[in-house]
Amino acid sequence: MEQEELLRILRSLNSPRHLQIHAQLHARGLASSPRLLQALVFAALSISAAPSSSSPRHAGAAIVAHNTLIDRLAGRSGRGCFPEGALGAYGAMRDAGVDPNGYTFTFLLRACEALRRLPPCGCVHGQIVRCGFGSDVAVQNALLNVYYKCGDPGDVGAARKVFDGMPERDVVSWNSMLGVYMASNNAVAGIELFEVMPERNVVSWNTVVAGFTRIGATVSARFVFDRIPIKDDYSWNLMISGYATNGYVEAARSLFDKMDFKDVVSWTTMVSAYVKIGDIDSAKVLFDQMPVKNLVSWNAMIAAYNHKSRYGEAVRTFQQMMIEGGFMPDEATLVSVASACTQLRSSEYCSWLNSYISKSNTHTTVALGNALIDMFAKCGQVGRARSIFRKMKTRSNITWTTMISGFAYNGRFRDALLIYKEMCGQGVEPDDAVFIAALAACARGGLLRRGRRIFKQMVEHYGIVPRMEHYRCMVDLFGRTGKLQEAVRFIEKMPLKPGAVIWVTLLSSCIAHGDAELIEYVSAKIVEIEPFNPGFQVLISNCSALKERWGSVMDAHKTTRDWTVEKTPSGSLIQIGSEVH
Repeated sequence: MEQEELLRILRSLNSPRHLQIHAQLHARGLASSPRLLQALVFAALSISAAPSSSSPRHAGAAIVAHNTLIDRLAGRSGRGCFPEGALGAYGAMRDAGVDPNGYTFTFLLRACEALRRLPPCGCVHGQIVRCGFGSDVAVQNALLNVYYKCGDPGDVGAARKVFDGMPERDVVSWNSMLGVYMASNNAVAGIELFEVMPERNVVSWNTVVAGFTRIGATVSARFVFDRIPIKDDYSWNLMISGYATNGYVEAARSLFDKMDFKDVVSWTTMVSAYVKIGDIDSAKVLFDQMPVKNLVSWNAMIAAYNHKSRYGEAVRTFQQMMIEGGFMPDEATLVSVASACTQLRSSEYCSWLNSYISKSNTHTTVALGNALIDMFAKCGQVGRARSIFRKMKTRSNITWTTMISGFAYNGRFRDALLIYKEMCGQGVEPDDAVFIAALAACARGGLLRRGRRIFKQMVEHYGIVPRMEHYRCMVDLFGRTGKLQEAVRFIEKMPLKPGAVIWVTLLSSCIAHGDAELIEYVSAKIVEIEPFNPGFQVLISNCSALKERWGSVMDAHKTTRDWTVEKTPSGSLIQIGSEVH
C-alpha cells in the first residue's frame, strides 16, 4: 500500500518543491522498486519548462531538488542504481531552466561509472565544459577517474589527457592519476609521477605501496613503506596484507609484531594469512588472542576449518560466534556452515541451521539456497531440499544441478530427470554440469534409453562438447545395464584418450556382471595407464583374488611395496549426542 500511495503522489508532481520532498523519501529507502524509480524520473521530466520563480531562494531549492534526484538515481555500489534515469533527470533539469552546479556533475559522472561506457562520459564531459566547470578541480578529479574506469582495461590515455589539461591540480588530482597508473599495473610511470609530486600525503604513499604489492613487488613496496614519514593503520595493514598475499607469512608476522596498535583488520589479515598456508592451529591461536573480532574474522576461521575438513569445529565456531560475538551472519557465514553440516551428514545440525535461518528471517540468496538444497539432500531430507528449491524465485544452473543430483543421491532417479525436463521446458539453457548430473542419474537408475537421448541432446541440440566426466557417466550407464561390449566400443570411439578412471568405471561393472574375460582385459588397460595408483592396485588385486589368481594378487602387492605406495585410509563420521566423531 505504501508503494501505491507513493506512486499516486509522484504522478501528481508539478513543481521542484514536490520533487525535493519525494526525492528525500527515495533517499530514505521508500523508493527501492523499479516502478518507483521510473516514476521519479517521469516526475522530473514532467516539470514545467520554466522555474516557478526567479528568486535565488526558489532557484536554490530547485537545484537541491534536481541534484537529490540525480544523486539517488546514480546510486552507490550498485544499490538502487538507475544510471540512465540519472542522465534523464539531468535533461529534465536543463529543460526546466535550472542551472547545474559542481555536485550535479559529480553525481552524473558516478552514473557514467555505473554504465561502464565511454560515450556517456563524453556527453557529460561536453556539458561540463559548456557550463563552465572545466576548471573545477573536484569535477575534473571525478572526470579523470571515470574515464579510466569506463575505458579499456589498462588504458590510461584518456585519464592522463584530463590530468594534463587541468589548469589547477590539488593533491587529490595527483593521487587520482597515481592511482590510475598503479591500478593499471604501470608501476614505472606511477613511481615517476610520485617522485615529481609537489605535495604528498599518506594516501599518496599508501597508493604506491598498494600498487607494488598488487604486482608482487614486495621489496619495492617495503622500501616505500619504510620511507613513509607518518604511517597510519592503513599503511601497516597494506604492507602486512601485501606480504601475506604474496606468501611471505613470516615477514607479515614480523611486521605485525612491530605494530604499536593493531586494529581488527590487522588481526584478521594475519589470521587469514595463516589460513591461506594451511596453518590452522597458528591461525586459531591468533584468533583467540584477538581483543575485538568482526564478522570477517569469524568467517575466515569457519572457512578455514571447512577447508581442512574439520567440519565439527566449523559448526562449533559458528555457534561460538552467535553466543560471544553477537553478529548477524551473512551469506558467506551461512554457506560455510551449511557446507560443514553437509559433510557431517548430521540431520540434527541441518534442522538447527534451517530453524535459525527461518526464525531470523534471513533472505535466502541463490548461493545460500544452493547450499541448503545440497545440505538437505545429502542428509537424506530430499523433500525439504525440494521445498527450498520451489521457494527460490531466482535459480542458477547450479541450483538445477544441485536439485537433480540431490534426487539422484537419494535414489529418486525419475524425479531427478523430471527436474531436468522442467529446466529445459522453462527455457533455461543447461550447461555441461547439468548434463553430468542428469547422465549420472540415468546411470545410477539404469535408465539406458533416457541416458542415450540426453547425451545426444547435449551434443546435437545444445552444442556442448562432452568432457571426460560425460563419457564416464555413459560408460557407467552401459556397464550398469549390462551392455559391457557396447561400453568397450564406446570407449574406443571416444575422441579423447580414455583415462584410467574410465576403465575403472567399466571394471566395476565387469565385476558386478562376472565377465572374467573383460575383467582381465580392462585390468591390463588400467595397469598400462596408471601402474602405481594405490587405489587401482587394490581393486585389481581384489579382482584377481575373486578369480583365485594368487600370483597376480602377489604381483599387485609387490608393486605397491616396491614403489612405497600408500593408499589413503578411509574415514567415517558418527554423531553421538551433539558431538560428531
